Amino acid sequence: MITCWDLANKMIGDSRRVLLYGPPGTGKTFAATTYNLNDNGVDATTLTEDSSAAELRGFYLPSKEEFKWQYGTGINAWLKGGRLVVNEIDHAGGDVSTFLHALLDDPEYAFITLPNEEGIDGAGEVVKPADGFHVVATMNGTPDMLNPALADRFPVKINIDSVHPKALEVLSKDLRQLAGELAVAKDERRTSIRSWLEFDKLREKHNAQVAAQAVWGSNGEDMLIALNSDTDIE
Repeated sequence: MITCWDLANKMIGDSRRVLLYGPPGTGKTFAATTYNLNDNGVDATTLTEDSSAAELRGFYLPSKEEFKWQYGTGINAWLKGGRLVVNEIDHAGGDVSTFLHALLDDPEYAFITLPNEEGIDGAGEVVKPADGFHVVATMNGTPDMLNPALADRFPVKINIDSVHPKALEVLSKDLRQLAGELAVAKDERRTSIRSWLEFDKLREKHNAQVAAQAVWGSNGEDMLIALNSDTDIE
């Protein structure tokens, strides 16, 4: 079997809808925003529980004398035929999820009527996806956390079970193996690559003990023991 990253590299850009899921800090967003881009670029958004469909669809912005319609990230990618990256898609609330259903419909019959006055006779503008439009979504959980209708719109779901090689390359060599193992640990030992990056930076200015305590608190000593031996953290 090929690695998850090789599979992602083969699928992103070739499949119209790809979901990358796995532990945080492994490089999912990096792959989603850089792998196999077409000439129409990438639009990206990160969802929270407070996100609204307007962020993807569009909204009016005040100008000097009037309000002007501003396309959201989703419609902007739709019209350009580019890539839309939706991070933390499992945080999609009701209206966001409903809008994503329409955005992810098969392009042969997909269309959206926007709540603006840019259409015929001042009606809402009707937009359709341009050739080349595709979506890459990321999440830290598993696909069964999505509502079934949304999950079904991603025929390609790739479990990211290792840290992206480029994420490890920025760490000092003595940290890479342990950091890579603990970043995808399935228990309380899991530590993000971001924490290792901070530790690596802080230990250059302070000693390793101080840096470990600052980053991992009471677990700092255990992290140093694991780093200086071949044993796992218990």
